[in-house]
Amino acid sequence: MDVGWVSAVVALVGAAVAAASVVVTVLEGRRMRRNTEFSVHRDLWWQRWTWVVERALSRDPDDHDAAALMTHALTTRSWVTEDDEWVVWAVQRAERRRLHPERARDRDGGRS
Repeated sequence: MDVGWVSAVVALVGAAVAAASVVVTVLEGRRMRRNTEFSVHRDLWWQRWTWVVERALSRDPDDHDAAALMTHALTTRSWVTEDDEWVVWAVQRAERRRLHPERARDRDGGRS
């Protein structure tokens, strides 16, 4: 091979490596963005539901009203997840037990 062909092959290989590098960088950037969005969503989810649970289990009736309002707000959004539905169920169950401890004992066979 003469120098012209070697230079052309080297340039072609270099261009292919550069193109592959761009593809890998774009794919990795998209993956990192999805992971970051997921982490932020989970952090905000935890903050919201912690706020609701703290107020739902408070002794202050005004806090209960605030928790009920926020629960409604959180569960009527388009981004409600199965985790959100589980938290609502758990908060409702705790609230029922707090308001009616005798019923909880009856249901649990006296274990609560």
